[in-house]
Amino acid sequence: MPKERAKRIAGIIICVFIALITASNPFRLAYSFPEAITLLTGQDFVVDTGYPVVSVSSGESGKGSSWPWGDLTTRLTMDTEKPGEYSIVFKLFGIIPLRRVSLTVAEPIMVVPGGHSIGVVLRSSGLVITGLCPVLTIDGKEVWPAKSAGLEPGDVILAVGDRRVSTKEELAILVDEAGRAGEWVDLLVEKTDGSAVHRALMPVRNKYGGFNIGLYVKDALAGVGTLTFYEPGTGLYAALGHVISEGDSRRPVTMKQGHIVRATVTGVQPSKKGQPGEVLGTFVEGQDVIGNILKNGDCGISGILSALPENPYYPEPIPLGLESKLKTGPAEVLTTVNGTTIERFSIEIQQVFGSSSPSSKGFLIKITDPRLLSLTGGIVQGMSGSPIIQDGYLVGAITHVLVNDPTRGYGTFAEWMARDSHMMSSPAARADFEAAAATAAKR
Repeated sequence: MPKERAKRIAGIIICVFIALITASNPFRLAYSFPEAITLLTGQDFVVDTGYPVVSVSSGESGKGSSWPWGDLTTRLTMDTEKPGEYSIVFKLFGIIPLRRVSLTVAEPIMVVPGGHSIGVVLRSSGLVITGLCPVLTIDGKEVWPAKSAGLEPGDVILAVGDRRVSTKEELAILVDEAGRAGEWVDLLVEKTDGSAVHRALMPVRNKYGGFNIGLYVKDALAGVGTLTFYEPGTGLYAALGHVISEGDSRRPVTMKQGHIVRATVTGVQPSKKGQPGEVLGTFVEGQDVIGNILKNGDCGISGILSALPENPYYPEPIPLGLESKLKTGPAEVLTTVNGTTIERFSIEIQQVFGSSSPSSKGFLIKITDPRLLSLTGGIVQGMSGSPIIQDGYLVGAITHVLVNDPTRGYGTFAEWMARDSHMMSSPAARADFEAAAATAAKR
């Protein structure tokens, strides 16, 4: 019994000790940092811990270099004049490891801000089902072949039998041929959960004598958005700030190929509470193409420009601000609300959420410019991707509007968009991306 009691007491003491550690300021401080931090050369970095919790070592790239750190007991400071990679190990009392954070000091990426209205054209890898409908037969009955087969909006038709399909016309011809031959149509379908299934449907003769299976499909998606920034030396660009998804399913479009073109804003439907507005733009697919689309990612589209548009406010590149550069307070946004002319408007960064993973909702903004509010009512569809500049750094882009308060909305960090577009990738990854661009250009 005494031994069991001693074990219980020891267990209680250990649990109390662990609880005290997890509730301590050093523990909370250590876990308030993301797993990886990137700083720009010359950017201040100071952390006051109040406790001797920090241990620092250099990464392989820092081998042989002198330590860039100051006092390693209660204040963590860093000389960021030179690029390098380092590791911060937070240790309680300088003994118990709490958390390891990798820190990279990098040269700033110089980009040309966007604000240009662009037409976006994406062709998916297959045909996206946008809706289901009944087929009205010769005798006036309504039948639902696609619905009965378990097809749903957002599903993607990849093939009919052993033939891949990429246009609506191809699907219509194959369905009609099967119907006239009295044969079933075997569809290879990618469901919204990513699984691939076969669905068999019997085409139904409609009242006009043709054959249908009762669904609507799209072989291309097109819309208006905003160019965010590009790297003048390589032509790498980022735009929109959020993934392109299909209709009500909100499923990201699986892209086959795509491109962006110059667009002209012909008007604006202002936003109202509960009713998001819209930029009304025109463009002609295939005309005035300025770049390809190689990726439809969490933080927008990216690719390589074939023509570099000019920005009257920033004719020279400016530094891209990392997530840590953005702060609450005033900023400006560049966007187009009339014709092809970029204009500059004032906004306020109200809240910075931050995250260790890419998201189109990294911070909250409010439109404060009276002129923009009078023209648009706030944020409208088509402004997605409009670049946000603060203290001379391009720090982010507008992505979403708050439906109940269109003067406010979300933004994504420019750093996340730069990573998505390979501007912050290794030389090897960049080379792969550019090779993909060359291949796409030959299609």
